[in-house]
Amino acid sequence: SMYLAVLPALALGCATAKYIDHDGRDSVVNVGQINTQDWIRAADELTQSLLLSGAIQSVAGKPKVLMIGRIKNNTTQHIDTDSLMKKIRVSLNKGGRALTTTAVGLDGPEDESSKAVRELRADDEFNQTTIPGKGNLVSPDYSLSGKIIQNSARAGRIKQSEFAFQLSLTDLKTGLATWEEEKLIVKQGS
Repeated sequence: SMYLAVLPALALGCATAKYIDHDGRDSVVNVGQINTQDWIRAADELTQSLLLSGAIQSVAGKPKVLMIGRIKNNTTQHIDTDSLMKKIRVSLNKGGRALTTTAVGLDGPEDESSKAVRELRADDEFNQTTIPGKGNLVSPDYSLSGKIIQNSARAGRIKQSEFAFQLSLTDLKTGLATWEEEKLIVKQGS
């Protein structure tokens, strides 16, 4: 009987779920955590800064090749830094300025398919003219690396968290950072 009284309450709890704008006013905000709207804002602002800087210029309409370097998480929480980078990559790709290589990465390729298909060269079950020849993979022109830092403060019952998203674009030919930017997200609550 006590068990049966709990069931309608659970059912009512589920009925209050709704869809919201992912970056709108209805989104849940946690002072000590990075939320979806924080990712979106940081990625959008960093991408705009990079595009406006002119650091990546396509030559004769041909996009540059970008490699994703290491994104260090210097916060107290587990962060999927790929989420931030994916948004930036998609924007650069759509803008025609840069394509991201998935064949090269600091911890190995993001997608091992490029290498796997080349391993078919010795397999006579495959038509060898359909397998990419040597020298077709494209080396990256730039790498994008960065860091996410968290600082926390408290005054009485008010908590504040500051998240700094720092990115650097390195010209791989010279090793020089041709663009750097930092975007702050500051959140406060009781």
